Amino acid sequence: MRKRLVIATGLAGVLTVAAAGTGAAPAAADEQNQGTYGRMILVLDSSGSMKEPASGGTTKIQAAKQALDTVIDDLPESADVGMRVFGAMVFGRKQKAACEDTQLVVKPGTGNRDDLKAAVSGYKPYGETPIPVALKRAAEDIGSEGKRSIVLVSDGESTCGDPCPAAQAIADQGIDLQIDVVGLSVSGKARKQLECIAEKGNGTYYDADDAEGIGESISGASERALRPFEFTGTPVKGTPDSADAPLVKAGQYLDTVQTRGERYYRFERTAPGTTVHFGLIFEGESEDLVSNLSPRISVRDESGELRGCRWTVVQSTTYGDGNRLIFGTTHSGDTDPEDPCNTAEELVLSTSSGTGDAGAIAGKPVQLMVYEEPPVSAATLDGLPPQPEAPTWTELTPGDPTDGMVPGSTIANAPIVEDGTYSFDINPGENQVIGVPVGWGQHLEAQFDARMTDAIRKEWAVGAGVELDVIGPLGGDATVDVREAPESWCDTGLLQNCPDAWRTGTLSNTVAYRNRFDTSDATASTGLPGVHYVRVQYGLDENINVPYTLTVKTVGTAGEGEPDYEKVSGLSAPTADLNLNAAAAGSEGSEEDGTDESTGSGSGSGSGSGKDEGSGDTIKLVAGVGGAGLGIAALAAAAVLLIRRRHA
Repeated sequence: MRKRLVIATGLAGVLTVAAAGTGAAPAAADEQNQGTYGRMILVLDSSGSMKEPASGGTTKIQAAKQALDTVIDDLPESADVGMRVFGAMVFGRKQKAACEDTQLVVKPGTGNRDDLKAAVSGYKPYGETPIPVALKRAAEDIGSEGKRSIVLVSDGESTCGDPCPAAQAIADQGIDLQIDVVGLSVSGKARKQLECIAEKGNGTYYDADDAEGIGESISGASERALRPFEFTGTPVKGTPDSADAPLVKAGQYLDTVQTRGERYYRFERTAPGTTVHFGLIFEGESEDLVSNLSPRISVRDESGELRGCRWTVVQSTTYGDGNRLIFGTTHSGDTDPEDPCNTAEELVLSTSSGTGDAGAIAGKPVQLMVYEEPPVSAATLDGLPPQPEAPTWTELTPGDPTDGMVPGSTIANAPIVEDGTYSFDINPGENQVIGVPVGWGQHLEAQFDARMTDAIRKEWAVGAGVELDVIGPLGGDATVDVREAPESWCDTGLLQNCPDAWRTGTLSNTVAYRNRFDTSDATASTGLPGVHYVRVQYGLDENINVPYTLTVKTVGTAGEGEPDYEKVSGLSAPTADLNLNAAAAGSEGSEEDGTDESTGSGSGSGSGSGKDEGSGDTIKLVAGVGGAGLGIAALAAAAVLLIRRRHA
């Protein structure tokens, strides 16, 4: 598939807004993200044809140098990047070593930005185009473990055999390896060959015709290659013994997944009757049939033993590569006002890996979210309306799509948007997430529309592999099945017979206080208003990029069923803008890890509902991402690699 990339807003303006929105990110939190970026190697064509003119009054090599300098300047510090060239040493194809002419000019690493810039400075057009051997050597350069990506930048056809089998052989090494290709002013057979490399390599092909296009294309490829699952929060270390667990307050925290058993944290209630909400989110592993880690809240009984307040089941199946984002939530609320879960001064929060080992997820980052909700009196609770029925789907008509917004890989870096239609594209194995504020009395609907092409119809055959779900404010599964699909939705069993578009959708329960007491997690997760997240996952292995639009809408009367909370100093009542992924710099640290406390209550006030005024969607996106508390390096990368306009 081909894509054209367009930058929508200047980088300087984006970074200015981002810096204003985030403040200084905690160094310790940034350290948690070290090593989470993929390993990438840039493979650059140094053949003689690179001295030919490009659009815009410059040569291809000059345009590529200018673009590469910008890309290197904006690489995240913790991204592991190297550079290889081909066609740089042997002039003619009849010379003995022409088809082995490739050199690793900068080894993959994190402290090599000056070396990368120096290599770009010495980058000159010279010889032939031995793409197959360059790809093979690049795969060796980046090793065999973790997320790996090759970004090939070339202006022509291989002069040393067909590179497509080489790309296929590399892709067969593992699902976490992909080859993205940037074609510089190419057409005909050369373009088809470069497109084939991207297709066989599980990657994406990008067109670039001039200096600006080259920079945008390499940036777009780099973003896909490097973007990790990102998490936010103040570092904290839970303990295997609840007696010496660290004391946490409302906010966001980062820990790691334990190998087995429980990991404990203590929470001191601000006032009797408050409801404490506890959620988690982490990255699963595709080789695990089950990646299991459950949140739990307990109180001590008279004998000092822990008694759980609510049983929670997290979404945990991660078989395949399309369901890697795992999440779950629980709370302390009970319908009996005198129950210890409502009155105990101290609560024990814990994560449990179940009876067995955590498997491949052990040691991975886990984001923990804690929110303390003000009390509701028994009289107020009695006066609340009954729990609403599950909503039914209402027809959504897509509007003119907003281009240039990049979805998050987790809820921590998801842009917060308003009702509307947004244009995206997705690759196999990706999770894409956006956030939408949802208030009392409202539910969220999201509709996915993919324009069907012969290529997509052929690859999808009888199953698209695309799934949508809704995640609640603290990471709970809030998805409601659409029991009767509208007539406009294409039958999932007959995709080959679909007309021009394929449509599906999802919705959540109506936000209502009484939902939290329901035994269904999907219902209980909507017992609290706040930013809800739509997650699109594409789980098939087919090598095809799918452009799509996502239409989101909040349905219902805002504020309906909102309880009258008691006033408690330091606590804020939840609203539609409740963002439990507010900046980590604004979260309250644990008293035993040496971090400073802040004045925030965990409500994330002003952290980006997507309704702020600003110059376009880029500003809204950075306000939302900035509010997510990413490290400055990661934020800079998100900004420079950010905005892409897609043409089907």
